[in-house]
Amino acid sequence: MICSNCNKEIPEGATYCMECGAPIDEPVVLTKLKPKNAEEAAEAGVIKEKKTLKDMKDYEGPFFDFSGYVKSLGNDMSALLGLIGAILVYMAPFNTWIWYKLHHVKATANLFELGGKHGEFALYSTGIIVCAIFIILSSIDMIAFSACKYIGPLKMFEKNYIVRLLPIVVATIFLLLIINGDKYQMAVDSIASQVETAKAIGAASNYNGGTGAGMVILIVGMVIYGVSVLLDAVKGKK
Repeated sequence: MICSNCNKEIPEGATYCMECGAPIDEPVVLTKLKPKNAEEAAEAGVIKEKKTLKDMKDYEGPFFDFSGYVKSLGNDMSALLGLIGAILVYMAPFNTWIWYKLHHVKATANLFELGGKHGEFALYSTGIIVCAIFIILSSIDMIAFSACKYIGPLKMFEKNYIVRLLPIVVATIFLLLIINGDKYQMAVDSIASQVETAKAIGAASNYNGGTGAGMVILIVGMVIYGVSVLLDAVKGKK
């Protein structure tokens, strides 16, 4: 079989081009003989066994085809979007979630500073820190699932799109826990009240504040990752 992207020959059994990294829907099989029975069909790959977590545990092949994954980023839009989305989700807890500006002095806080015991916005909230950690863990899952075609033990999830979307569900749950939490909401309301007071007394140019970019970055990252899974699902049906 010849790669449609670089016109190089693809060896039997490959799931992507070894030259340019372009993915192919099904492994290359040179023989076209019709199986005589179920056993031959299973051996030929016509009948595919359902993969389980035991298969993941017992996997003995190469753990990570790094070069194949890097090449795929230039040819596979879903892999690239998955990586970008995961990186944005990872960065979100470290970006600004609340801020204020008094005259020319600006104070900001990320989720770890919000939940900590030191700093301008310290809320002494272990819950916020735990939520931030789970958001980071969900981003790591996103990176792994976006590259699952090239990670041996995770290949079983390549077409399991529901499982690959679970990190979005996890990140969304912890996002809701943060923004609906009493302490975070109290801090946001306090800044909003001070902004309104500054406007009322004509000192709006001296004081401003609100929520930061952290939440927006998180939501955008989840959307981009979701689109990458959707693209994979569409390609898988062709």
